[in-house]
Amino acid sequence: MASIFQDLSERDLDKVLQLVSDVEVAPEEVIFNEGDRADCLYYIDSGTVSIYIEKFNSIQEIQVARAGDWFGEVAVVNQGYRTASAKTKEATLLRKVSSADFHAFLAQEPEINRTVRAIVNARNEKLVLEEKMLNVPGCCDRDMHISIKGDASLRESAMERARYESVVDKHLEALTACFEDLLVNRTAHRIMVGFNNGEIRVSTVLDPFSEEFHPALRLLDTSYVERHFPKIDYKRKAEMIRRIYRAIGEDAFFKELPEHLNHGFSSYFNNWQPLPVHEIPKIVSQLPRLRTISNFYARSATINIVKDAIQMQFNCDGSHIVSARAYERFVEENL
Repeated sequence: MASIFQDLSERDLDKVLQLVSDVEVAPEEVIFNEGDRADCLYYIDSGTVSIYIEKFNSIQEIQVARAGDWFGEVAVVNQGYRTASAKTKEATLLRKVSSADFHAFLAQEPEINRTVRAIVNARNEKLVLEEKMLNVPGCCDRDMHISIKGDASLRESAMERARYESVVDKHLEALTACFEDLLVNRTAHRIMVGFNNGEIRVSTVLDPFSEEFHPALRLLDTSYVERHFPKIDYKRKAEMIRRIYRAIGEDAFFKELPEHLNHGFSSYFNNWQPLPVHEIPKIVSQLPRLRTISNFYARSATINIVKDAIQMQFNCDGSHIVSARAYERFVEENL
């Protein structure tokens, strides 16, 4: 990934390098962890650093930084928290700049400040889309997989807890057919399946900003479904959602937003596409398999046609958000 200093002249870059202090780091040493406060940015004088994130049962390396590369700088400019972890792959000589020193430097160098922040704004625009997991063509990874750890105490006892057959488990084959019908042929745009408690939460285009709560067994009653969820063609439902987005984007409030948010959401609204309809049967058909993963089983799963993102919460209290393409691979890898 390009550095935020990529457009600086050599003279200006030398000014930044005058702020550094040298740090020797041993192989396999963690420099910072995801979620840490961003207190320094780093330049690699020699050596190699792995930038990675943790997933369900593995670590994914997302970047390898080498001599001459900067890393950790965007979080410092944003005065935020780390979105990934960093660890040396070999003995490494780093040059670091503290967040306090760097912001004091930017305050004294308005031209450098403008150049750096222009790049950071562009990066933030992309991050907003990625972090919100919005399926904008060309902006988000179709193989997306985001893991969020749960309560550590629950993770430790997860494998000791006995499974039981819930009301959803008993009728899951019929319910999956219902879920597919709601998403493909009716007004639902989002369904959350509570496997353990039998609660099904549904959002529809008739009231898009709220959730309805339905007992699982009631959804097996055809007349109940007909009362609550009228039929609508999938393309027509998608067009209703587009009109809602256009109305939001045309509100005067959008002109008051920071540039990266204004551009980011405008791009999203203009390029939005629903989850491809052919993906829905494949996603729904895999729900029973989530309950059979060894040692872990799904407590809930959420399918949303507005975003290419399936959310799963497990008995270890952790959550995983995956794209439709990554969802099938996730199930295969963990069964």
